[in-house]
Amino acid sequence: MTVIPPSLWRSPFRPFFLLGALYGPLLILSWIPLYTGLQSATGMSVNDLPALHHQHEIVFGFSTAIIFGFILTALPSWAGTKEIRGRSLVLLVLSWVLGRLSVALSAQLPLPLVIILDLSFPLMFAAMVAVDLFRMRYQISLGVAMITAGFFVGNLCYYLGVLQQDLVLWQQGLRIGFYAIVFHCSITVGALAPIFTENALLEKGQPTAIGYVPILEWLSALSIIILAIVDIAALAPAVIGTVALFSCLLHGVRLCRWHSLSITDIPIVWVLHFGYVWLVVCLLLWTLENYGLAVGTQSWIHAFTVGGFGLMSLGLMTRVSLRHTGHEIRPHVAMVAAYLCMAAAALVRVATSMAGLGSEILLLSALLWVVPYVVYLALYGRLLLTPSMPQ
Repeated sequence: MTVIPPSLWRSPFRPFFLLGALYGPLLILSWIPLYTGLQSATGMSVNDLPALHHQHEIVFGFSTAIIFGFILTALPSWAGTKEIRGRSLVLLVLSWVLGRLSVALSAQLPLPLVIILDLSFPLMFAAMVAVDLFRMRYQISLGVAMITAGFFVGNLCYYLGVLQQDLVLWQQGLRIGFYAIVFHCSITVGALAPIFTENALLEKGQPTAIGYVPILEWLSALSIIILAIVDIAALAPAVIGTVALFSCLLHGVRLCRWHSLSITDIPIVWVLHFGYVWLVVCLLLWTLENYGLAVGTQSWIHAFTVGGFGLMSLGLMTRVSLRHTGHEIRPHVAMVAAYLCMAAAALVRVATSMAGLGSEILLLSALLWVVPYVVYLALYGRLLLTPSMPQ
């Protein structure tokens, strides 16, 4: 704490956004050889966790830094909880870092130690918020509990699969973690985007009431949970496809209520809308794949992980970094270009899966994904390390 600027420990978004924006690009760049076929995935032992390292770390490493950092920053204003900072925050960040190091060094470390170190992060997070969890509104506490449980159970299943050399089990673990990310984006952006849109339109002199339709909000969230259950239980494709279609329609209706075309000149808002579009596309592709149409293996997953989570995470990271450091919530023009770059990465990645394009296109998609986080660090990394401006 003495070497690192003290400002870093004043709010959870500061260290976690910084680490997430650093780790994601490093993770992708280190895996370009495998991505492009220059390095074979064969020959890796089961105890060598990099056999599924890329997928595991995107889900349980990179995304958890950003999601938990956002949740911890938002809870004080959402639920009136005490902000985690100082030594408590240092311990939580250290837990995340040790988890990443243990996975990276899994070939040299005893597997039980790797498991303990990696699973300690969601457990420590849960312990820190548990005191206030029951004081929150039940919608918030339920959402936080579901997201945390999804990451913990998913990662546990992944490691049990590794221990038992059960490929199906560790893939189910990855899928549980994936749905935890989808659920987080669905309920978080689904709640915030309409509010941000109403505020932005009011500032433009176009007051618009989007409102809140409880049954639609609850069904949208519930549809993700049901889809996760039927998918992980490996029910018949027709069942999975039908649930995915129902969820797609619900989220599509939700999106249509947000007056997206009215905020195309407000990047800090439309980036969330655009990310949510990719969530709907993800559900549509998953529907089509289960109905037997050739839309490319896992194109639906990449539609969300690159387009959906990529855009929504960048949008929220930008907004939180500016707002909580006392700056005007107006992204730099280079950051707006980075949003478009991420959207291009999603298009290229999905097209690669659907059309069976080569390793060069995969490389292009990977680089397009890396650039936005590098731009974020270049523009806002300093804000994370320095004191906030007076407000």
